[in-house]
Amino acid sequence: MVQKVFVKLFDRYDEAFRYLLRNLKVGESFVPLLAEKTNAFNLLVENFPKKELRNLIAAAERSCVKVAFPTVLELAPEYLRILLIGNEHDFKELARNLKEFESLKTLAREILEVVIRYKRESFRITYRGKVLPLGLKTHVMGVLNVTPDSFSDGGEVKTVKEAVEKALKMVEEGADIVDVGGESTRPGAEPVPAEEELRRVLPVVRELRKELERQKLDKVWISVDTYKGEVAEAVLEEGADLINDPSGFSFDPKMVEVVVKHRAPVVVNHTKGRPQTWRINPPSYSDVVAEVLEFWKERIDLLMERGYDDRNKVICDPGIGFGKLPEHNVEILKRFRELRSIGQPLMVGVSRKSFINEIYKALLGYERPPKERLYGSLGALAPAVLGGANIVRVHDVGPTREFLAVLDSIRTYDPYYFG
Repeated sequence: MVQKVFVKLFDRYDEAFRYLLRNLKVGESFVPLLAEKTNAFNLLVENFPKKELRNLIAAAERSCVKVAFPTVLELAPEYLRILLIGNEHDFKELARNLKEFESLKTLAREILEVVIRYKRESFRITYRGKVLPLGLKTHVMGVLNVTPDSFSDGGEVKTVKEAVEKALKMVEEGADIVDVGGESTRPGAEPVPAEEELRRVLPVVRELRKELERQKLDKVWISVDTYKGEVAEAVLEEGADLINDPSGFSFDPKMVEVVVKHRAPVVVNHTKGRPQTWRINPPSYSDVVAEVLEFWKERIDLLMERGYDDRNKVICDPGIGFGKLPEHNVEILKRFRELRSIGQPLMVGVSRKSFINEIYKALLGYERPPKERLYGSLGALAPAVLGGANIVRVHDVGPTREFLAVLDSIRTYDPYYFG
């Protein structure tokens, strides 16, 4: 059975206490001491062989790492879920000590790789002479829907001219990327044929590229939100810089071929099920963050196996609202820091989504239509940006830029930096 290693963080002592007691089945007498240690850094190991526990504990003791595991081992399964508690230095030392045991060398390598990926904070994406430096400031992707039925702004843009004007307004307000979408992926939305989607987006991409070049705004990236390989092929030929696949390659296998062919930057969005089934078959997860991370890893591995040239150009989006209940969305935002263990640029889209309205109903006793969810959207963005999101996908570019100017200043401020 393949061992999997994830970063696991807790904001409060009581969170760690409950997790150790309920999820790991640690004996109640051991929980308080271990929970106190979890304010450092933790790695969750899935599928660890019980027979190797003695060797792991021996290596951990020499590395100042605490090991949390089910106290009643006789009743535990042969493969365990365990928590390693320490810090970056401790885990590097643990990996070195684990290499003494042949059966634990793979785990040692995975621990090192997860720590290195998690600590990475900056990325540089290049394509067609454009550069997107990620890390210091949070970049904004403006949503440009050219659809009649999107949940928030469907039908607002009726002509190519109107679409280009709206895109330029977003650029003026501070958008670094304009994301053109020709098919709604709201719950219950029906698929659109590739021909119709191309009829909607291709002229917009073509004219927007020309206008950006004419106004010397060609540093702005043009993204297209599509899961169809045929559409991606056409828009990349017309000058699109980025493909934002809401299905993460799971709806159309041709998408991988197209992205590899063009060496194009791509957003791998996590999704579960399809828009047509989300309301009929509500999704379930044993651990939503772990499942998102596994999904991304599989998709990135697939790209690299097919000959993709640079994994730094793969942007990962946890897919808020894509096959997720409100509680799943909130948990992802709460635990967003853990997503950094994928070691890739991270994007998030929470703008105007229905889970915000569900929170309004539950806590405030009223509802708001999508266009009146700005404050909730900004509130949902905050934990994601503080947790490591490099790009935010939004409808309200201007207010978001102002919000991010303050949040990024706080996030990157170092009172002990003296130049």
